[in-house]
Amino acid sequence: MTTQTASVVTMEEATDKASVTAFVEELLAGTGWEINAVRKRSSKVEPPDWYWTLFDITINKEGEEDRKLRLVAKGALNPEAWERLSARLVRHGAGHPCDPIDGIGYPRLFPETQHAYWFYPYDPSMPGLPAATDPVRMTGLLLGVQDQTADTLEVSRRLRIELVRYVPEVGAILHYTMDTHGAGFNVYGKVQPGNRGLRTSRIVEGLWEASKVYPGYLNLPRPLGFVQDYGLLLEERVKGLPVGGNRLNSEFMLAGPAAADALAVIHESGVQTEETITIENELARLDRVAEQFKYVLPAGHFMLLDLIAHMRDRVRKTEDEEVLPTHGDMKYDQFMHHNGELTLLDFDYFAMAETSYDLGKFCAYLVPSSPRSWQESVAAEEMRVHFLKRYMELRPGATLQRLGVYEALQYALRAMAFMWANSRGWERIAETMLVMGMERLKSRLPE
Repeated sequence: MTTQTASVVTMEEATDKASVTAFVEELLAGTGWEINAVRKRSSKVEPPDWYWTLFDITINKEGEEDRKLRLVAKGALNPEAWERLSARLVRHGAGHPCDPIDGIGYPRLFPETQHAYWFYPYDPSMPGLPAATDPVRMTGLLLGVQDQTADTLEVSRRLRIELVRYVPEVGAILHYTMDTHGAGFNVYGKVQPGNRGLRTSRIVEGLWEASKVYPGYLNLPRPLGFVQDYGLLLEERVKGLPVGGNRLNSEFMLAGPAAADALAVIHESGVQTEETITIENELARLDRVAEQFKYVLPAGHFMLLDLIAHMRDRVRKTEDEEVLPTHGDMKYDQFMHHNGELTLLDFDYFAMAETSYDLGKFCAYLVPSSPRSWQESVAAEEMRVHFLKRYMELRPGATLQRLGVYEALQYALRAMAFMWANSRGWERIAETMLVMGMERLKSRLPE
Protein backbone atom coordinates (compact mmCIF):
# COMPACT_ATOMS: atom_id res chain seq x y z
CA MET A 1 0.00 0.00 0.00
CA THR A 2 1.19 3.49 -0.76
CA THR A 3 2.46 5.59 2.10
CA GLN A 4 2.26 8.84 0.17
CA THR A 5 -0.14 11.59 1.15
CA ALA A 6 -2.05 12.68 -1.94
CA SER A 7 -2.54 16.39 -2.59
CA VAL A 8 -5.76 17.74 -4.02
CA VAL A 9 -3.91 18.51 -7.28
CA THR A 10 -2.63 14.93 -7.51
CA MET A 11 -6.13 13.59 -6.86
CA GLU A 12 -7.61 15.87 -9.51
CA GLU A 13 -5.13 14.46 -12.02
CA ALA A 14 -5.85 10.85 -11.02
CA THR A 15 -9.60 11.34 -11.45
CA ASP A 16 -9.72 13.84 -14.31
CA LYS A 17 -11.64 13.44 -17.56
CA ALA A 18 -8.74 11.75 -19.36
CA SER A 19 -8.27 9.17 -16.58
CA VAL A 20 -11.98 8.43 -16.41
CA THR A 21 -12.21 8.10 -20.18
CA ALA A 22 -9.31 5.62 -20.26
CA PHE A 23 -10.89 3.55 -17.47
CA VAL A 24 -14.29 3.38 -19.16
CA GLU A 25 -12.77 2.55 -22.55
CA GLU A 26 -10.98 -0.39 -20.97
CA LEU A 27 -14.21 -1.48 -19.29
CA LEU A 28 -16.19 -1.34 -22.56
CA ALA A 29 -13.58 -3.11 -24.69
CA GLY A 30 -15.17 -6.01 -26.60
CA THR A 31 -18.78 -5.08 -25.69
CA GLY A 32 -19.56 -3.07 -28.82
CA TRP A 33 -20.34 -0.03 -26.69
CA GLU A 34 -18.32 3.13 -27.26
CA ILE A 35 -17.97 6.42 -25.43
CA ASN A 36 -19.86 9.30 -26.98
CA ALA A 37 -19.28 11.97 -24.30
CA VAL A 38 -17.77 12.39 -20.84
CA ARG A 39 -18.91 15.31 -18.70
CA LYS A 40 -17.74 16.22 -15.23
CA ARG A 41 -20.79 17.03 -13.09
CA SER A 42 -19.22 18.16 -9.83
CA SER A 43 -16.32 17.78 -7.45
CA LYS A 44 -15.95 18.20 -3.70
CA VAL A 45 -13.02 18.39 -1.32
CA GLU A 46 -13.34 17.34 2.33
CA PRO A 47 -9.88 17.96 3.82
CA PRO A 48 -7.98 16.32 5.29
CA ASP A 49 -9.44 12.99 4.07
CA TRP A 50 -11.62 12.97 0.98
CA TYR A 51 -11.95 14.10 -2.62
CA TRP A 52 -15.05 13.41 -4.73
CA THR A 53 -15.86 13.76 -8.43
CA LEU A 54 -18.99 12.77 -10.37
CA PHE A 55 -19.12 12.19 -14.13
CA ASP A 56 -21.91 11.64 -16.66
CA ILE A 57 -20.78 9.29 -19.43
CA THR A 58 -22.87 8.81 -22.57
CA ILE A 59 -22.23 5.58 -24.50
CA ASN A 60 -23.65 4.25 -27.76
CA LYS A 61 -23.81 1.02 -29.72
CA GLU A 62 -25.12 0.31 -33.17
CA GLY A 63 -28.72 -0.85 -33.01
CA GLU A 64 -29.12 0.25 -29.37
CA GLU A 65 -30.40 3.40 -27.72
CA ASP A 66 -27.76 5.63 -26.17
CA ARG A 67 -27.20 5.05 -22.47
CA LYS A 68 -25.99 7.39 -19.76
CA LEU A 69 -23.78 6.16 -16.94
CA ARG A 70 -23.09 7.98 -13.67
CA LEU A 71 -19.54 7.37 -12.42
CA VAL A 72 -18.34 8.22 -8.91
CA ALA A 73 -14.67 8.81 -8.17
CA LYS A 74 -13.71 8.93 -4.50
CA GLY A 75 -10.15 9.59 -3.45
CA ALA A 76 -8.34 9.47 -0.11
CA LEU A 77 -5.96 12.34 0.65
CA ASN A 78 -3.88 10.39 3.19
CA PRO A 79 -2.91 6.74 3.81
CA GLU A 80 -5.16 6.31 6.85
CA ALA A 81 -8.21 7.47 4.93
CA TRP A 82 -7.33 5.16 2.03
CA GLU A 83 -7.02 2.21 4.39
CA ARG A 84 -10.52 2.89 5.72
CA LEU A 85 -12.01 3.47 2.27
CA SER A 86 -10.46 0.45 0.58
CA ALA A 87 -11.37 -1.90 3.45
CA ARG A 88 -14.96 -0.66 3.40
CA LEU A 89 -15.32 -1.05 -0.36
CA VAL A 90 -13.85 -4.56 -0.23
CA ARG A 91 -16.52 -5.46 2.35
CA HIS A 92 -19.18 -4.05 0.02
CA GLY A 93 -18.39 -5.57 -3.34
CA ALA A 94 -14.96 -4.46 -4.55
CA GLY A 95 -13.52 -7.43 -6.40
CA HIS A 96 -16.83 -8.31 -8.04
CA PRO A 97 -17.02 -7.59 -11.78
CA CYS A 98 -17.53 -3.92 -12.56
CA ASP A 99 -20.30 -4.19 -15.14
CA PRO A 100 -22.47 -1.08 -15.44
CA ILE A 101 -23.98 -2.31 -18.74
CA ASP A 102 -25.53 -5.69 -17.89
CA GLY A 103 -24.87 -5.96 -14.17
CA ILE A 104 -23.69 -3.73 -11.33
CA GLY A 105 -20.81 -1.28 -11.50
CA TYR A 106 -18.99 -2.54 -8.42
CA PRO A 107 -15.96 -0.55 -7.18
CA ARG A 108 -12.57 -0.72 -8.85
CA LEU A 109 -9.68 0.22 -6.53
CA PHE A 110 -6.46 2.00 -7.49
CA PRO A 111 -4.10 1.76 -4.49
CA GLU A 112 -1.23 3.58 -6.21
CA THR A 113 -3.25 6.77 -6.45
CA GLN A 114 -5.55 6.05 -3.49
CA HIS A 115 -8.83 6.37 -5.35
CA ALA A 116 -11.76 4.20 -6.43
CA TYR A 117 -14.40 4.28 -9.16
CA TRP A 118 -17.91 2.91 -9.04
CA PHE A 119 -21.10 3.35 -11.07
CA TYR A 120 -24.58 4.29 -9.89
CA PRO A 121 -26.78 2.52 -8.77
CA TYR A 122 -24.09 0.74 -6.76
CA ASP A 123 -23.44 2.58 -3.50
CA PRO A 124 -21.54 1.25 -0.47
CA SER A 125 -23.96 2.94 1.93
CA MET A 126 -27.21 2.02 0.14
CA PRO A 127 -27.23 -1.69 -0.74
CA GLY A 128 -30.92 -1.50 -1.69
CA LEU A 129 -30.40 1.12 -4.40
CA PRO A 130 -29.84 -1.36 -7.29
CA ALA A 131 -33.12 -3.09 -6.43
CA ALA A 132 -34.94 0.26 -6.22
CA THR A 133 -33.80 0.99 -9.80
CA ASP A 134 -34.70 -2.44 -11.18
CA PRO A 135 -37.85 -2.13 -13.38
CA VAL A 136 -39.02 -5.71 -12.83
CA ARG A 137 -38.71 -5.63 -9.04
CA MET A 138 -40.27 -2.18 -8.78
CA THR A 139 -43.16 -3.04 -11.11
CA GLY A 140 -44.04 -5.99 -8.91
CA LEU A 141 -43.72 -3.91 -5.77
CA LEU A 142 -45.71 -0.91 -7.02
CA LEU A 143 -48.45 -3.07 -8.51
CA GLY A 144 -48.56 -5.41 -5.52
CA VAL A 145 -47.41 -8.48 -7.46
CA GLN A 146 -45.34 -10.95 -5.43
CA ASP A 147 -44.08 -13.22 -8.21
CA GLN A 148 -42.14 -12.20 -11.32
CA THR A 149 -44.52 -13.63 -13.91
CA ALA A 150 -44.37 -13.18 -17.66
CA ASP A 151 -47.06 -10.50 -17.33
CA THR A 152 -44.95 -8.62 -14.76
CA LEU A 153 -41.95 -8.73 -17.08
CA GLU A 154 -44.06 -7.38 -19.92
CA VAL A 155 -45.57 -4.57 -17.82
CA SER A 156 -42.14 -3.65 -16.43
CA ARG A 157 -41.12 -2.45 -19.88
CA ARG A 158 -43.61 0.39 -19.44
CA LEU A 159 -42.17 1.53 -16.12
CA ARG A 160 -39.97 4.59 -16.35
CA ILE A 161 -37.48 5.18 -13.54
CA GLU A 162 -35.90 8.63 -13.65
CA LEU A 163 -32.98 9.58 -11.44
CA VAL A 164 -33.84 12.96 -9.93
CA ARG A 165 -30.87 13.30 -7.62
CA TYR A 166 -27.99 11.15 -6.42
CA VAL A 167 -25.50 12.13 -3.75
CA PRO A 168 -23.04 9.27 -3.16
CA GLU A 169 -23.37 7.65 0.27
CA VAL A 170 -26.06 10.19 1.23
CA GLY A 171 -29.22 9.45 -0.76
CA ALA A 172 -31.00 9.08 -4.09
CA ILE A 173 -34.36 10.40 -5.28
CA LEU A 174 -36.18 8.43 -7.97
CA HIS A 175 -39.29 9.19 -10.03
CA TYR A 176 -41.47 6.21 -10.99
CA THR A 177 -44.07 6.64 -13.73
CA MET A 178 -46.26 4.24 -15.66
CA ASP A 179 -49.20 5.10 -17.89
CA THR A 180 -51.18 1.98 -18.77
CA HIS A 181 -54.83 1.00 -18.62
CA GLY A 182 -55.66 0.18 -15.03
CA ALA A 183 -52.06 0.26 -13.84
CA GLY A 184 -50.88 3.86 -14.01
CA PHE A 185 -48.99 5.65 -11.24
CA ASN A 186 -46.72 8.62 -10.65
CA VAL A 187 -44.78 8.47 -7.42
CA TYR A 188 -41.41 9.44 -5.98
CA GLY A 189 -39.02 7.30 -3.99
CA LYS A 190 -36.11 8.18 -1.77
CA VAL A 191 -33.37 5.70 -0.84
CA GLN A 192 -31.23 6.48 2.21
CA PRO A 193 -28.48 4.70 4.15
CA GLY A 194 -29.18 2.47 7.12
CA ASN A 195 -32.44 3.08 8.97
CA ARG A 196 -32.75 6.71 7.90
CA GLY A 197 -35.51 5.90 5.43
CA LEU A 198 -37.67 4.26 8.11
CA ARG A 199 -36.97 7.18 10.43
CA THR A 200 -37.99 9.70 7.75
CA SER A 201 -41.13 7.69 7.01
CA ARG A 202 -42.27 7.88 10.64
CA ILE A 203 -41.51 11.61 10.82
CA VAL A 204 -43.45 12.41 7.64
CA GLU A 205 -46.43 10.38 8.85
CA GLY A 206 -46.40 12.34 12.12
CA LEU A 207 -46.20 15.68 10.34
CA TRP A 208 -48.96 14.63 7.94
CA GLU A 209 -51.24 14.20 10.95
CA ALA A 210 -50.09 17.53 12.43
CA SER A 211 -50.86 19.31 9.16
CA LYS A 212 -54.51 18.24 9.49
CA VAL A 213 -54.75 20.16 12.77
CA TYR A 214 -53.59 23.38 11.06
CA PRO A 215 -55.04 23.13 7.54
CA GLY A 216 -53.38 25.39 4.99
CA TYR A 217 -50.24 26.09 7.01
CA LEU A 218 -48.09 23.05 6.22
CA ASN A 219 -48.30 21.31 2.84
CA LEU A 220 -46.16 18.21 2.36
CA PRO A 221 -46.20 15.10 0.13
CA ARG A 222 -48.52 12.33 1.28
CA PRO A 223 -46.47 9.32 2.47
CA LEU A 224 -47.34 6.10 0.62
CA GLY A 225 -45.18 3.53 2.37
CA PHE A 226 -41.70 2.33 3.23
CA VAL A 227 -39.87 -0.66 1.71
CA GLN A 228 -37.53 -1.90 4.41
CA ASP A 229 -35.41 -4.18 2.21
CA TYR A 230 -34.54 -1.33 -0.16
CA GLY A 231 -34.42 1.51 2.37
CA LEU A 232 -37.00 3.15 0.07
CA LEU A 233 -39.56 5.75 1.15
CA LEU A 234 -42.43 6.23 -1.33
CA GLU A 235 -44.37 9.50 -1.54
CA GLU A 236 -47.03 10.95 -3.78
CA ARG A 237 -45.98 13.21 -6.63
CA VAL A 238 -46.05 16.92 -5.87
CA LYS A 239 -47.16 19.16 -8.71
CA GLY A 240 -45.12 22.15 -9.74
CA LEU A 241 -41.49 23.23 -9.84
CA PRO A 242 -38.85 23.92 -7.19
CA VAL A 243 -38.59 27.51 -6.00
CA GLY A 244 -35.61 28.96 -7.84
CA GLY A 245 -32.87 31.30 -6.71
CA ASN A 246 -34.06 34.47 -8.45
CA ARG A 247 -34.85 36.70 -5.48
CA LEU A 248 -37.13 38.87 -7.62
CA ASN A 249 -39.50 36.10 -8.78
CA SER A 250 -42.99 35.90 -7.29
CA GLU A 251 -42.55 32.29 -6.13
CA PHE A 252 -39.45 33.27 -4.18
CA MET A 253 -41.44 36.01 -2.46
CA LEU A 254 -44.01 33.40 -1.43
CA ALA A 255 -41.39 31.18 0.18
CA GLY A 256 -40.93 33.42 3.24
CA PRO A 257 -44.54 33.33 4.50
CA ALA A 258 -44.82 29.65 3.55
CA ALA A 259 -41.68 28.82 5.54
CA ALA A 260 -42.91 30.75 8.58
CA ASP A 261 -46.27 28.97 8.46
CA ALA A 262 -44.68 25.55 7.99
CA LEU A 263 -42.18 26.04 10.80
CA ALA A 264 -44.88 27.19 13.19
CA VAL A 265 -46.72 23.89 12.62
CA ILE A 266 -43.56 21.76 12.79
CA HIS A 267 -42.43 23.45 16.00
CA GLU A 268 -45.86 22.84 17.56
CA SER A 269 -46.31 19.34 16.14
CA GLY A 270 -44.90 17.33 19.04
CA VAL A 271 -43.29 14.88 16.58
CA GLN A 272 -40.34 13.36 18.43
CA THR A 273 -37.05 11.92 17.17
CA GLU A 274 -33.96 10.59 18.88
CA GLU A 275 -31.58 12.92 17.02
CA THR A 276 -30.74 16.23 18.67
CA ILE A 277 -28.84 19.23 17.33
CA THR A 278 -27.02 21.19 20.03
CA ILE A 279 -25.16 24.47 19.67
CA GLU A 280 -22.18 22.93 21.47
CA ASN A 281 -21.86 20.19 18.85
CA GLU A 282 -22.32 22.68 16.03
CA LEU A 283 -19.55 24.89 17.39
CA ALA A 284 -17.30 21.84 17.70
CA ARG A 285 -18.11 21.12 14.05
CA LEU A 286 -17.01 24.64 13.14
CA ASP A 287 -13.75 24.03 14.99
CA ARG A 288 -13.10 21.14 12.58
CA VAL A 289 -14.10 23.27 9.61
CA ALA A 290 -11.62 25.94 10.71
CA GLU A 291 -8.89 23.31 10.60
CA GLN A 292 -9.90 22.44 7.05
CA PHE A 293 -9.68 26.10 6.03
CA LYS A 294 -6.11 26.18 7.33
CA TYR A 295 -5.09 23.88 4.46
CA VAL A 296 -6.69 25.86 1.63
CA LEU A 297 -7.53 29.42 2.77
CA PRO A 298 -5.45 30.73 5.71
CA ALA A 299 -7.29 34.07 5.79
CA GLY A 300 -10.61 32.23 6.06
CA HIS A 301 -9.14 30.09 8.82
CA PHE A 302 -8.48 33.12 11.03
CA MET A 303 -11.78 34.79 10.14
CA LEU A 304 -13.66 31.66 11.16
CA LEU A 305 -11.73 31.30 14.41
CA ASP A 306 -12.71 34.88 15.29
CA LEU A 307 -16.36 34.22 14.42
CA ILE A 308 -16.42 31.04 16.54
CA ALA A 309 -14.99 32.90 19.53
CA HIS A 310 -17.72 35.57 19.31
CA MET A 311 -20.41 32.90 18.88
CA ARG A 312 -19.26 31.06 22.00
CA ASP A 313 -19.29 34.33 23.92
CA ARG A 314 -22.87 35.02 22.81
CA VAL A 315 -23.95 31.50 23.81
CA ARG A 316 -22.49 31.99 27.29
CA LYS A 317 -24.43 35.24 27.70
CA THR A 318 -27.85 33.91 26.59
CA GLU A 319 -30.28 31.44 28.11
CA ASP A 320 -31.05 28.17 26.36
CA GLU A 321 -33.94 28.27 23.94
CA GLU A 322 -36.85 25.84 23.89
CA VAL A 323 -35.95 22.54 22.20
CA LEU A 324 -38.53 21.67 19.55
CA PRO A 325 -39.13 19.40 16.54
CA THR A 326 -37.02 20.90 13.75
CA HIS A 327 -37.04 20.52 9.96
CA GLY A 328 -33.25 20.70 9.98
CA ASP A 329 -32.73 21.89 6.39
CA MET A 330 -35.18 24.73 5.96
CA LYS A 331 -34.28 26.69 2.81
CA TYR A 332 -36.30 28.35 0.05
CA ASP A 333 -35.37 25.59 -2.43
CA GLN A 334 -37.05 22.96 -0.27
CA PHE A 335 -40.41 24.21 -1.58
CA MET A 336 -42.29 23.27 -4.75
CA HIS A 337 -44.63 25.92 -6.14
CA HIS A 338 -47.82 25.34 -8.14
CA ASN A 339 -50.60 27.88 -8.75
CA GLY A 340 -49.54 29.97 -5.76
CA GLU A 341 -49.36 27.02 -3.35
CA LEU A 342 -46.04 25.90 -1.85
CA THR A 343 -45.27 22.36 -0.66
CA LEU A 344 -42.39 21.60 1.70
CA LEU A 345 -40.05 18.67 0.90
CA ASP A 346 -37.12 16.79 2.41
CA PHE A 347 -37.36 15.84 6.08
CA ASP A 348 -34.13 13.83 6.09
CA TYR A 349 -32.44 16.11 8.63
CA PHE A 350 -35.39 16.35 11.02
CA ALA A 351 -34.21 16.56 14.63
CA MET A 352 -34.82 18.20 17.99
CA ALA A 353 -33.14 21.59 18.27
CA GLU A 354 -33.46 25.06 19.73
CA THR A 355 -36.16 27.24 18.18
CA SER A 356 -33.78 29.47 16.23
CA TYR A 357 -32.01 26.66 14.38
CA ASP A 358 -34.56 26.45 11.56
CA LEU A 359 -35.07 30.20 11.44
CA GLY A 360 -31.35 30.93 11.29
CA LYS A 361 -30.86 28.51 8.42
CA PHE A 362 -33.72 29.89 6.36
CA CYS A 363 -32.50 33.47 6.85
CA ALA A 364 -28.87 32.67 6.02
CA TYR A 365 -29.77 31.02 2.71
CA LEU A 366 -31.91 33.96 1.57
CA VAL A 367 -28.77 35.97 0.79
CA PRO A 368 -27.43 35.18 -2.71
CA SER A 369 -23.78 34.17 -2.94
CA SER A 370 -23.37 36.04 -6.25
CA PRO A 371 -26.22 38.55 -6.60
CA ARG A 372 -27.06 39.54 -10.16
CA SER A 373 -28.17 43.00 -9.04
CA TRP A 374 -28.50 45.15 -5.95
CA GLN A 375 -32.26 44.57 -6.14
CA GLU A 376 -31.72 40.87 -5.35
CA SER A 377 -29.82 41.73 -2.17
CA VAL A 378 -32.54 44.17 -1.10
CA ALA A 379 -35.26 41.60 -1.83
CA ALA A 380 -33.45 39.00 0.29
CA GLU A 381 -33.21 41.42 3.22
CA GLU A 382 -36.88 42.30 2.96
CA MET A 383 -37.81 38.64 2.79
CA ARG A 384 -35.85 37.98 5.99
CA VAL A 385 -37.79 40.68 7.85
CA HIS A 386 -41.20 39.48 6.57
CA PHE A 387 -40.35 35.85 7.40
CA LEU A 388 -39.33 36.61 10.98
CA LYS A 389 -42.30 38.89 11.62
CA ARG A 390 -44.73 36.27 10.31
CA TYR A 391 -43.19 33.54 12.50
CA MET A 392 -43.28 35.76 15.61
CA GLU A 393 -46.90 36.61 14.82
CA LEU A 394 -47.81 32.90 14.78
CA ARG A 395 -45.69 32.02 17.83
CA PRO A 396 -45.44 35.21 19.92
CA GLY A 397 -43.90 33.38 22.86
CA ALA A 398 -41.08 31.79 20.83
CA THR A 399 -37.60 31.91 22.34
CA LEU A 400 -35.32 33.56 19.77
CA GLN A 401 -32.47 35.01 21.81
CA ARG A 402 -29.92 32.90 19.90
CA LEU A 403 -31.13 33.69 16.38
CA GLY A 404 -27.92 35.60 15.60
CA VAL A 405 -25.80 32.64 16.70
CA TYR A 406 -27.66 30.23 14.44
CA GLU A 407 -27.59 32.60 11.47
CA ALA A 408 -23.84 33.01 11.93
CA LEU A 409 -23.53 29.20 12.13
CA GLN A 410 -25.21 28.78 8.76
CA TYR A 411 -23.10 31.44 7.07
CA ALA A 412 -20.01 29.62 8.31
CA LEU A 413 -21.36 26.34 6.94
CA ARG A 414 -22.11 28.00 3.61
CA ALA A 415 -18.47 29.08 3.52
CA MET A 416 -17.52 25.46 4.19
CA ALA A 417 -19.74 24.27 1.32
CA PHE A 418 -18.01 26.63 -1.12
CA MET A 419 -14.65 25.35 0.07
CA TRP A 420 -15.75 21.75 -0.54
CA ALA A 421 -17.16 22.61 -3.99
CA ASN A 422 -13.74 23.96 -4.94
CA SER A 423 -15.25 26.01 -7.77
CA ARG A 424 -13.60 29.04 -9.35
CA GLY A 425 -13.68 32.09 -7.08
CA TRP A 426 -14.84 30.15 -4.02
CA GLU A 427 -12.30 31.91 -1.79
CA ARG A 428 -13.92 35.34 -2.20
CA ILE A 429 -17.42 33.95 -1.64
CA ALA A 430 -16.34 32.02 1.47
CA GLU A 431 -14.79 35.14 3.01
CA THR A 432 -17.97 37.11 2.22
CA MET A 433 -20.06 34.47 3.99
CA LEU A 434 -17.88 34.72 7.10
CA VAL A 435 -18.22 38.53 7.11
CA MET A 436 -22.01 38.17 6.82
CA GLY A 437 -21.97 35.71 9.70
CA MET A 438 -20.27 38.22 11.97
CA GLU A 439 -22.73 40.94 10.92
CA ARG A 440 -25.76 38.72 11.64
CA LEU A 441 -24.34 37.68 14.99
CA LYS A 442 -24.58 41.33 16.08
CA SER A 443 -27.98 42.02 14.52
CA ARG A 444 -31.25 42.45 16.43
CA LEU A 445 -34.65 40.98 15.72
CA PRO A 446 -36.89 43.16 13.52
CA GLU A 447 -39.26 45.43 15.44
